[in-house]
Amino acid sequence: MTMRGTVGLIAVAAALLVVVLGDRRPLIPERPLPTPEGTPLLDVSADRVARLEWERGPERLTLVHTPAGWYDAAGHPWPGDVVDVAIDALVSLRPRSVVEGEHVDLEEYGLAASTERLRVLDGTGRELLAMDIGNRNPAWTGNYARRDGRDEVLLVGSLLRWELDKLRSARDMPKLP
Repeated sequence: MTMRGTVGLIAVAAALLVVVLGDRRPLIPERPLPTPEGTPLLDVSADRVARLEWERGPERLTLVHTPAGWYDAAGHPWPGDVVDVAIDALVSLRPRSVVEGEHVDLEEYGLAASTERLRVLDGTGRELLAMDIGNRNPAWTGNYARRDGRDEVLLVGSLLRWELDKLRSARDMPKLP
């Protein structure tokens, strides 16, 4: 590279630096991002959850909260932080959109014969959430779900899938003695 080329590159870099430093717009938007409306998937306090049941095809996972922490159906201790984060996600997640009506084709959303189901119960055995989970949406930004057997299809953010997959992975990890 010639001396003239090097000086030219330095001049361009300096000009870009002046433009960037001169831009006084905030890096973070001043107004908060919109929050999806509607009730959260789990519309109770996370500390009321005493049991979580998840099944997908032949896979089953049952977690029970005791005073000593979370345990699976076989009585093995479970990493409480993983379970608590999954429950917090259910408390914070709200449907992104809802398709409802008499003519909703559940098969189109992977919900006609759903192979994945999530149930959350309180200490008395009362069902706090019962949800069938269907296909991912075409953009893979969420999953279709059906809450409590209602005739509506919810589009739920991909955080749901991520947290369920983390639970599944934690199940496959060696248990503490």
